[in-house]
Amino acid sequence: MSDRDEFGELGSADADELDDDAGVVAGRSVFGDEGEPAWGEALATGSSLPTGSEPRLQEADPQELGVWTDHTTAPQWDESDDHLPPMEPSEPVGTVIGEEDFFGYDDQAVYGGVTGAGPTPAASSDRDMPMAVLVGVFLSAVILVALQVGPALALVVATVVLGLAAVEFLSAVRVAGYQPAVVLGLAGVVTAPLAAYWRGMDGIVVVLVLTVVFGTLWYLTGVGVEGPMRGLAVTVLAVAYIGVLGAHAALMLQIPTHGTGLLTAAIVLTVAHDVSAMAIGRAAGRTPLSRASPNKTLEGLLGGAVVTVAVGVVMGLVGMPAPIAEAPGSFWTAVLLSVVVAVAAPIGDLAESMLKRDLDIKDMGSLLPGHGGILDRFDAMLFSLPATYYVALMTGVI
Repeated sequence: MSDRDEFGELGSADADELDDDAGVVAGRSVFGDEGEPAWGEALATGSSLPTGSEPRLQEADPQELGVWTDHTTAPQWDESDDHLPPMEPSEPVGTVIGEEDFFGYDDQAVYGGVTGAGPTPAASSDRDMPMAVLVGVFLSAVILVALQVGPALALVVATVVLGLAAVEFLSAVRVAGYQPAVVLGLAGVVTAPLAAYWRGMDGIVVVLVLTVVFGTLWYLTGVGVEGPMRGLAVTVLAVAYIGVLGAHAALMLQIPTHGTGLLTAAIVLTVAHDVSAMAIGRAAGRTPLSRASPNKTLEGLLGGAVVTVAVGVVMGLVGMPAPIAEAPGSFWTAVLLSVVVAVAAPIGDLAESMLKRDLDIKDMGSLLPGHGGILDRFDAMLFSLPATYYVALMTGVI
């Protein structure tokens, strides 16, 4: 079939109309002038289209190409080969952990072949265990006395603990090179439990909203001038991780009559898991649990879970504390809570270990001899508190 047959007959009137509509001058190519066949002329005269040639686009101006490249919306992938090798524990699964404890106070790991990949290794003997036990007993006594006195004193103790934990966390991220809004972050963490005790969950939402708003203003006004994206993110993380999770203690304390009993149940179950997992991990730990903290073992995790559930069963049998183990709670409510805490507590512990590993530090602080920092001691509690509150809420206890 000829080119003329393919395109059909074109009269002069049709050609003129084509030229007018398309804005093309007859006899000139729409693809450029230099060295191009007269496609427009062939169409206008009805002659055969030139053969052996194809229309060719003009080459784009290099400067125009640069503009398009600079404004592309596609992600720019890093194709460089300058990457650290993946961090792998130097000890394979099944290696005897030795003196390292499961939920203890040495979260360091030795990563072979990567300099600075983790905190500096230290033997567990570096910890003064008698001092650690003494400090733990003292902390427990202070908390129990505060709970017995009343919710107001317990709220003060909880607020002080959360504030000290926030100071440790914000100091640690500053050492790691972040630039958080320290004053704003500390204010958000401290006011979160107070707002929760005063206005419940609505108070926590207000604190979060104000943290984001004033955090943005913090960097817009030049108070914080370096890395606003990272700084604001770390500030909000501090308020959400420590302040919001910890404020669930205040949510429980505001419950009339049995608020202190609900908080007591959360503390007892968390401490039972923490202590038993540490002891069983030290005695029988063989299988590393997580890359976030390779010294924690699967045996310690399972042993701590069994002991925690056993404590929940005992709570249900003796009917204490209310309202979990007695009206409006029950035996099965206490058992359910113990199972949930047995899951939430190790997640909280591993979460803090993950953050410490990312920051390349051993402990968040050194305030508590034999333990490290406040946050190191109460990391599991941060996850157990909301778990306890929502179990009580969903089971109709509160």
